[in-house]
Amino acid sequence: MILVVTPLELQSRWYQELLPLDGEVIVDVGANVGELSRFFATASSREPNRVLSVEPLVENIVEIQAKIAALPGASERWTIAPVAVSSRDHKVRLRLGRSDDGDMTTAHNSVVIERSAARAADEREVEARTLRALCPDATVIKLDIEGHEYAVLDQALDELGSVKAWAIELHMTDRRLSDTIAALRSRGFRVFGAGRRRSDPNGPWVTAEVPPNLEWANLPVAATHHDGSVFKMLHVVARRA
Repeated sequence: MILVVTPLELQSRWYQELLPLDGEVIVDVGANVGELSRFFATASSREPNRVLSVEPLVENIVEIQAKIAALPGASERWTIAPVAVSSRDHKVRLRLGRSDDGDMTTAHNSVVIERSAARAADEREVEARTLRALCPDATVIKLDIEGHEYAVLDQALDELGSVKAWAIELHMTDRRLSDTIAALRSRGFRVFGAGRRRSDPNGPWVTAEVPPNLEWANLPVAATHHDGSVFKMLHVVARRA
């Protein structure tokens, strides 16, 4: 089996198998344009979920609002927090992603960066809040925040005891992957990774429990940047044992 990044539909199916999705309080951090938030809002088979989309980019918020308006009754249980998430309440600087034509006005992605002396054209300052401040009763949290997830986890794992499951895109940094896995395991979570069978590269996500000693060097390269540097990512669900 090889670990991969796969389309949204396969991601949703994997979540349906692994995450508690009935009557949950779900926080979608890094909601982007709200596709997964909509899945969370409609995934329950019995009791409806309450969903909070956390997204700092106004361009994306407009699209989330349209999805809420298009789903009957959603406005009563699906809301938006127009902020970033961080380890404390403060202002953070985001670097915006670029569209294929380089136009930042159509960007839908951003990453928290260190403050520079002068703000560049592709940077934006936004308010940030802790997860505890945004939703202290969260039971399921999805994190997709381009490497800033480690700062959030360090602060939130002990503060949010009500969380039954985390769905996290772990991005390769200089942080040891095994340290993050150990932090989750020590708090009572089993950690599962998403993969696919080599014999069925376009098939459904396959679940494998993540070994405690897994490191970035053990994972395949997901992409190579123009400067020759490589990108790796591991998609995990950490679920209460």
